[in-house]
Amino acid sequence: MSAAYAEANLVTPSPECETLLPGHDFVDAYQVRADLSGLTALQAAEAIIKHPPAWIRQLNATRNRVVRLFRLRAVEIGVDDPRAVQRTVGGFPLVSQSEREVVLGFDDMHLDFRISIKVAPDGPTATQVTVSTIVKTNNLLGRTYLATIMPFHRLIVRHLLEHARFQQPAS
Repeated sequence: MSAAYAEANLVTPSPECETLLPGHDFVDAYQVRADLSGLTALQAAEAIIKHPPAWIRQLNATRNRVVRLFRLRAVEIGVDDPRAVQRTVGGFPLVSQSEREVVLGFDDMHLDFRISIKVAPDGPTATQVTVSTIVKTNNLLGRTYLATIMPFHRLIVRHLLEHARFQQPAS
């Protein structure tokens, strides 16, 4: 069963976002209802991030080419590097993990960011999945970068949530 094409709604970010990245400059949260129960945060994270459509992969490749000019870190969205020292989910380093929340992200010279994927039961047959993005800029380059990517960020997060391949957990 899949929650493909469910509408992702902008919601108020959880107060816990402050503890993920104290002093952040930006936070937003989107939520979608997956029509299945028992979904873990890791399963939700993988469903959202691991299968981006070609247009998102292309935008990300363009982003990677540009940020390399500034010696910033590139991320290959949807691709986990088996040689990576730190475990990744869809190319993003895993910061912390529990049944209810997965936190991804890293710190770079221009900005630090975290992506929180939380799950919560929504009655006996559904799960609410919330993706929060938290960003702390470190300098003018970070603030400029954040302003530049913001329209793309909103479009990409909503699309990934709405088209996630949520699947029934194995029994």
